[in-house]
Amino acid sequence: MKWILRNSLSDYLFVEVLAVVLAAVMIGSVTAYVSADSIYKASIMGGTVTPILGAPGQLSGQSPEKPPEYYAEQYLNIKERIASLFGKLVWSNSSLLSAVYAIGVLIALFPFAYRMRVSFVPLLFRERTGSVSLVLKGFALSLGFLLPLFASVVMPLVMVKRNWLSGIEASSLLMLAAILLSLLLLLTVAVYSTYILWGRVDLALVFTLLLAFGLSGKLGFEWRSVWVYLGASLGILLVMVIAAQRRLMRV
Repeated sequence: MKWILRNSLSDYLFVEVLAVVLAAVMIGSVTAYVSADSIYKASIMGGTVTPILGAPGQLSGQSPEKPPEYYAEQYLNIKERIASLFGKLVWSNSSLLSAVYAIGVLIALFPFAYRMRVSFVPLLFRERTGSVSLVLKGFALSLGFLLPLFASVVMPLVMVKRNWLSGIEASSLLMLAAILLSLLLLLTVAVYSTYILWGRVDLALVFTLLLAFGLSGKLGFEWRSVWVYLGASLGILLVMVIAAQRRLMRV
């Protein structure tokens, strides 16, 4: 691990940090835009007041007086409905999010993965370890490098929760965050494993985009999507481990 850390901090560290920041800003900006558009649409679709009809029975004065608890409960029910619609609307842009996340991961991860490929054989002797252990250690370090990307996915959802949907259970928001984070994890695994095994940027990008579009187009806004993404990530990791163990890597 010591030599991997030394190898990961190259002479062009400033440029590599800039690439991670650029990827995080790109992913965060697109997620924030989709979130802002979705919360606006969800507020219109989930509210009880429409611009034309108004609030039936409340503005006309025909409804009997009700205790404040009734209106508080109605208000929370509306926010819960808006939160559910918000998650579905965000996930309706899954193709856009998948494409941006895949490109962002490739931008941020390529410098580290490239150095791993170039110094793979020397690292085997310096670390005194096997190829399987080396690729897994490299993957663990890559997750550390990509923490800003994961944070940039969560921050827009946190802002929506604090500013527009406070006071609710937020189960749908947790599910949305889990889906987006597991999607980002899958794309990280796909980019890292493909490039480490074959050393081709074009192949890594094409495989990652096909995987992202193929899965996101068939998965809905439900917890099953999280388990599918996590299962696919585990499957790709197993393929990488088997390929490294049997020396099928193109080194």
